[in-house]
Amino acid sequence: MLYPVRNFLTSLSMLLFLFNLAGCGREEKELKEMKEEMNKHRFDKQVIEKLPVYDSLVSVIIQNFPAFAKFIGDDGDPSFLYIPSTEEADVFIKLPPAAAPKVTPYFNRPGKDFIYGFEIFRDSSVKILVRTRYTENTKVDISEFLSYYPAGNVRRRAFPDKDTMLNTNWQYWARFGKRDAF
Repeated sequence: MLYPVRNFLTSLSMLLFLFNLAGCGREEKELKEMKEEMNKHRFDKQVIEKLPVYDSLVSVIIQNFPAFAKFIGDDGDPSFLYIPSTEEADVFIKLPPAAAPKVTPYFNRPGKDFIYGFEIFRDSSVKILVRTRYTENTKVDISEFLSYYPAGNVRRRAFPDKDTMLNTNWQYWARFGKRDAF
């Protein structure tokens, strides 16, 4: 009676081991594809040339920080994330009324191919959401961002991110990811 149970457990263990082994091969392939896309990625010169436009937007956002600050929690939401075209419930699709008339004209200046939202943090740093695209051949998502650090405390990014420093306060960076990976 003990032998069938032991045989079953041995077979089950072997099956789990094989599934795990197969999954590791998939993860390695996905990591390789992400690294290949990262190595090929070039930062868009048009985005870099528009830095003064983004700088104006960030200036007006920071000038209106009190309007955003009341939506940034100390223990909950660490930021105010604005994406007007989203349907996600935890993302703001409207600006605070006090800031909207001042921020909206600057938000529209880069053009829809160069901005789809922004995020402002407690320390007044701002992340501009530039664009996200999907590569058909390797099925990698590439999201591009500009980050503004008022204190100039820019940190270098590591995989799965790639960055370039534009000046003391600005960093242009991209994040590489696979859908439903890991």
